[in-house]
Amino acid sequence: MKKLIIAAACGLVLTSCAAESNEIKVNMPADGAPKEIIVARDLISDMAAARQRTDLKTVYDTIAVKDGKAVIPIDQSGPASYMVTYGGEGLVTLYAAPGEKLTIDITSYDPPAYTVSGTRLMDDITAITAVTEPLDSAIIAKMQAGTVTEADQMEYMRAYDAALRDFVKKNPDSPAVVYALFNLQGESFKNVYDSISPAAKESILMPIVQAQVDRQGEVDREMKAADARRAEMTKGDKDAPAFTLKNLQGKDVSLSDFRGKWVVLDFWGSWCGWCVRGIPALKDAYKQYAGKLEVIGIDCNESEADWRAGVAKYELPWVNVYNNQKDGALLNAYGVQGFPTKAIVNPQGKLVDITIGEDPSFYDKLASFINGK
Repeated sequence: MKKLIIAAACGLVLTSCAAESNEIKVNMPADGAPKEIIVARDLISDMAAARQRTDLKTVYDTIAVKDGKAVIPIDQSGPASYMVTYGGEGLVTLYAAPGEKLTIDITSYDPPAYTVSGTRLMDDITAITAVTEPLDSAIIAKMQAGTVTEADQMEYMRAYDAALRDFVKKNPDSPAVVYALFNLQGESFKNVYDSISPAAKESILMPIVQAQVDRQGEVDREMKAADARRAEMTKGDKDAPAFTLKNLQGKDVSLSDFRGKWVVLDFWGSWCGWCVRGIPALKDAYKQYAGKLEVIGIDCNESEADWRAGVAKYELPWVNVYNNQKDGALLNAYGVQGFPTKAIVNPQGKLVDITIGEDPSFYDKLASFINGK
């Protein structure tokens, strides 16, 4: 009988423990607490597989709040991301797996302030945030004041990168190393990813990073193939792909109309910051080579109304046409993989150069071609 009582007591303990796990407790100041919180939940597996935001299968839950407390059940389907909004303000982001128990302590509604604890992953993410948040606040304050400089932005990026790398160095086996990878780029990302420890790889976030790495590998292969294709296209012995598009007056404009002149095809859009930044330099070249050079601005990926407004706003003096080919045929024909892209066509209609991005060296190449050097 005694054994049965002990066994029953153990069963009650286990049941109690099970009830306490698989949940996220939320504590917030009772004064001003909302009546409910909204939780957006995405499985890590879905996040890893998603190519774009619309691929996610986000589930939204409304959780009641009583006396400043709420309980969010943990999805038993697998590790997931949880984004919590409360009172129409604030945003709490955390990651949890089945069987875990976490606590969100919200200490302020305005400005939003909170901590998440209960697992090493979230404890360490909190530690990372404690270092990076002051950096974020400082640069945001300068942006809002309109005093931020390029040097400020570069220093912010350097300090942010250094803070993450310092965390990784001191905590090589932490599951939050993978979280740090979310915010690292270039060589810093590569160095951390290549040296990540087996323990850190066990992080529930690892599938997201691995999917990004795999996709980047695909992108790199595609870019190499595109680079090779562009090199082949711009040897100077192939005709530039023909096109006919409508200008501002609704009349047809064909590339062949400009035989006998050098032509720069500027694939751009008013939505593209780098495209807009490059307009002054392109205007200078257009003026410098007047009579020898024509520029055709080919607007991409925006409405006709926005194109017309952009041409007027930036006072573009050259030929402007609207690319309404929704199948991307023209962009594919010229190997456009980013904006702006500028292509140079010689007076014989041969394609001699394609430059992706706002690259100052483009104008050196243009000068060399036009001046015959």
